[in-house]
Formats: sequence, C-alpha cells, structure tokens
Amino acid sequence: METKQLRTFLTIVDTESFTRAGRRLGLSQSAISQQIGALERQLGVKLLRRTGTGAKPSAAGEILVHYARQVVRKIDEAQRVLADFESNGAGVLRIGAGGAACHFLLPSILKELRSDYPKVDLQVVSGPTQTTVERLLDGELDLGVLTMPVVHNRLRVLPLGRDELVAIVGTDHPWSARRRVQAEDFAEQPLLIYERRSQTFRLIERVLLEAGVFPQVSMEMDHLEAVTAMVRDGLGVAIVPRWTIRDEIANAQLVALPIGKVGLTRAWGLGTVEQDHQPQAMKTFVRLCTDRLPAILSGDSDAEPIPLAATGLPSRADKI
Repeated sequence: METKQLRTFLTIVDTESFTRAGRRLGLSQSAISQQIGALERQLGVKLLRRTGTGAKPSAAGEILVHYARQVVRKIDEAQRVLADFESNGAGVLRIGAGGAACHFLLPSILKELRSDYPKVDLQVVSGPTQTTVERLLDGELDLGVLTMPVVHNRLRVLPLGRDELVAIVGTDHPWSARRRVQAEDFAEQPLLIYERRSQTFRLIERVLLEAGVFPQVSMEMDHLEAVTAMVRDGLGVAIVPRWTIRDEIANAQLVALPIGKVGLTRAWGLGTVEQDHQPQAMKTFVRLCTDRLPAILSGDSDAEPIPLAATGLPSRADKI
C-alpha cells in the first residue's frame, strides 16, 4: 500500500469525484483509476462505488478512510518535524480562522512570525469555527483561532480571552444618541449579518430569540467590511465585534452600542491537535497569540490592526 494511493483515495472521497480528484492532484482520470484499482486489488475489497452524483466510499472504504487519514496525517507531521529539524525553522505552518480574525487579528502576528522564521511557508485558510475544527481534525490545519465553545477529545484549546459584540448604527440613526440597546430593540430593525453559519451568529440569534425577537435579516454578506459599509449608509443595524470597527468609531463614522445590561461577550481559543512534536515556528505562533490577542480582543491594546494583504502573506479564503 503506497502513500500516494491513500492520498488519491482520500482526495476522491473529499471531492466525491474521480475527475475533480484528478484536477486537484494534477493526474489524468485514467491514472487515478489505475491507482484505486491497484489499491483495491491489493486489499481485496471494493473501496469506492459510483453513484448518480459522484463517487462514494463503500462500507470497506469508510473503514479505510479512518485509517488512511491517520497514516497521511502522521507522514505529513514527520515531514514537518524533519524539515524543522534540518532547516532551523523551515516547513509549512497552516492556520485557520474566521474571516474577521484573518483580516484584523492575525496579520501583525504573522508579520512578526515571518520576520523570525523567513523560511516558513505560512498558509492562512478562512472559514467559520466548525469548518476550522473539521480541518484541524482532518489534518488540513496545524492551528485554528476559534470562537468558543469547542470541545473535542482530540483537540487542545488554549484560552485567548473574551471580546464584546456591539450593535453598530450610522451617525444619523435614531439609536445614535443612546448609550446602549436591549435585545428587544431589534424587533423592528432590519438586521445586516455575515457568517450566518458561524457560532457568533448562533449566539446573536439565541439572545434575540430568548428576548422574543425574531431577527429581521434584510441583508446577508460574506465580508464584514461590506456589512459596516451598509450600516454607514443607513441600510440597517448590525452586531459585530468591537475590535473590528475601532477606526470607524474613532472617525465618527459609526456608533457602537453595548447590548443588554452587561454587554454581550464571547470567548476565544487557539486549537491544535495533540502531537508528539511542535516545530519552533508553531510554538512561537502560539506564544504570540496567547500574549497579544487577549488585549486586542478586550480592547485594551493600542495595536493597530492591519489588513492581511498588506503583509504579503498568502491566504485561501473560502466562502463563509
């Protein structure tokens, strides 16, 4: 059984298609089929079944998926450990986080990490917390910046502090003269949202529903910057992390209002899968996050967020 056969098999399972797997791996469909055929003959079982919508693992294939992911993950880990040992900080560090965290929280940390470890290939993948957790467990990521709660026996989660979610309105909105708002106040307001699949939206939705308010979602967008632009133009209200709109508040473009008597807060954590060895670059990233992010999240830091694009770091943004 060869590693490349296992990787091909897992790619077919993930893409549910021989053709899409071939494109991802840069192989012809016949080469893909030959690899799977050789693997099936070697194991003596049928691993994949073709359906009207693509390719699915058979019962035996489901069993192999579990073990193949472990094998591939350990091989990748061994390669990263050896690269780190041999090259003094070289290798790949794959980090996942939500869109807003990728844009506002990570750039300054990654910029410092890059200066300390210029040989490290830093990869950033955006997606909601649940997707990031799945990628961590599947071995696609090394670290994930997560909104809590997250509980899994294979994950180690370090606390990163708490932040506050605030209601934002334009300066000419009737709420702009208030000091705070209550959940009940959202009953008649058009709500602008982003990351509907995120734990943050589920928290907002729960708070509103518990107050007897069914969210009147008027717009849903993929990017926080689009939401704040719509709010500035008076098209509705939104609930966002305070640290994402510090410039707009300072420039009197938006008004931020605490929600409820004590404010609406959430916890953050840094998730990793337990492993025998952590490369030095990974340890440094963990230290930077645990040292810097609590103050940024709470609003006690004077550090200015900078866009990810300004750092020159690569990213792979998935629709969120």
